[in-house]
Amino acid sequence: MTIASKMIHNQARVHYLDYDFFLPFCVMEIGWQKTNPNHTWSPNGRPRYLIHLIKSGKISVTRKNGETTHLSSGDAFINAPDEESTMISDSTDPCEYYWIAFNGKDAKGIMERTTKSLYPKYKESGILAIKKLLDNTIADNIGTLSALFDVLNSIKDEGAKDENDFIKKSVLYIESNYYKHFDVGAYAKSIGVSRSYFTTVFTEKIGMSPYDYLIKIRIDYAKNFLEHTDLTITQISAKVGFNSIDRFGNIFKKKTKMSPKEYRATTKIIT
Repeated sequence: MTIASKMIHNQARVHYLDYDFFLPFCVMEIGWQKTNPNHTWSPNGRPRYLIHLIKSGKISVTRKNGETTHLSSGDAFINAPDEESTMISDSTDPCEYYWIAFNGKDAKGIMERTTKSLYPKYKESGILAIKKLLDNTIADNIGTLSALFDVLNSIKDEGAKDENDFIKKSVLYIESNYYKHFDVGAYAKSIGVSRSYFTTVFTEKIGMSPYDYLIKIRIDYAKNFLEHTDLTITQISAKVGFNSIDRFGNIFKKKTKMSPKEYRATTKIIT
């Protein structure tokens, strides 16, 4: 199998491969790019799985549904065949990344068995496998498939049980410390994962972002204080972690459709 190599300003290398869709799996393309600030690209309409591994820098990925996820070194992201998405490299810390594209009649099945996440973490072995192919000018089917399986193995969901464990611990932490300042990035770092990975997994498991869950817990406690105590609204605002009574009032009304004063008037339990 001959590989055609393309260089772009010494900042990108792409190898296009011969492929056969009727094979169980076929590698179609591998590449590396060091992007410029605010570089934008979209793999829309491409009939293949694209696995991107972020080596350094930062990048944002926006899916067709409008959801944007911010990624950095150690993160991966996956595009399904024909999926629409847009990637934008950071303006001050542009990303360097590797990718591999593949398809075939069994491609969907192997992808589903590899990871359930659109944004998995990856092991260094994935990048090394792609880099090894990029350094060659000739490759055979065994070599390209070997690289593909190295990449798939590097993003495999081997830690699903661990994910459930750290999410349970994170929920308990938020519920126990709801009244304190919560820095999502600092907390993620303290448990050994990136902010983007923590936010993505937390949202997948809980159904809302860490920040939204924190607000939910704070409002639940505020309701309880309004119903069962004679604390002033200012005191309650501070007690549930808001440093501004105006912000507390605005968020409370947004979540309950009533001001704290109105809520107390309609729900306070007389003792």
